[in-house]
Amino acid sequence: MMNDYQIFSWIFLAIALASQKEPIDYKGISMIADGINHSIPNEKEIRQSIIYLLNNNLISQIGKKYTLSEKGNLLYQKASEGKKPLLSIWEYIEIELIDK
Repeated sequence: MMNDYQIFSWIFLAIALASQKEPIDYKGISMIADGINHSIPNEKEIRQSIIYLLNNNLISQIGKKYTLSEKGNLLYQKASEGKKPLLSIWEYIEIELIDK
């Protein structure tokens, strides 16, 4: 079972990957999150993560869609430096969320 920060970072990473060209909705977040973790997040996991990420200025909401904020984009860029595997990027983001 994942802890809250693993879930928040998982959903953050899904939003980061999926919203690079345009904001993404719950369905898109769920699909990308499934690709990352081979598990479909439930609505509660997505909703709680979005609340956390919005409250910490890591994502922005546009209607019913989401994208990275400037702060979130900086975190994602830092986590993605070099040629890291996706799971290492996820772990980096989780550690950053725990440490803030």
